[in-house]
Amino acid sequence: MSGKRLLIACLFLFACEEEPGPKAEEVRVEPVPGQIVVLNSCGISGAAQEAKDILRAKGFDVLSAQSDPMWANYEETIVAVRNPHWNGYERLKTTLDTKNFIVLLDPLSGDVSATVFLGRDYKKVLKIKRGL
Repeated sequence: MSGKRLLIACLFLFACEEEPGPKAEEVRVEPVPGQIVVLNSCGISGAAQEAKDILRAKGFDVLSAQSDPMWANYEETIVAVRNPHWNGYERLKTTLDTKNFIVLLDPLSGDVSATVFLGRDYKKVLKIKRGL
């Protein structure tokens, strides 16, 4: 291959390389004070873990996600909040699409600010699109 052809081939290769685009900005979610426990109360396998992942992505500190066959009969999700003055209460209300919030004044709850009892409506409540 002659020098001219080699030079043209190199120029062509370098001209075809894509330059890296701008880096996607990382979305920083403000952490919510307090801790949440998620209980799978609907009997659908994986629901508690799915809820835990979504709530953590929204900035909530999910202490645990548990399942137990004894809780497998809830049709609707219920959220028990331990303190109506908790800083994360309003944010949790806007994050979850349910009106089933109850306030339990429970001084023995320790660090747990809320417990989410997942019902069979959990995909709607967590705003999970069907078919994904």
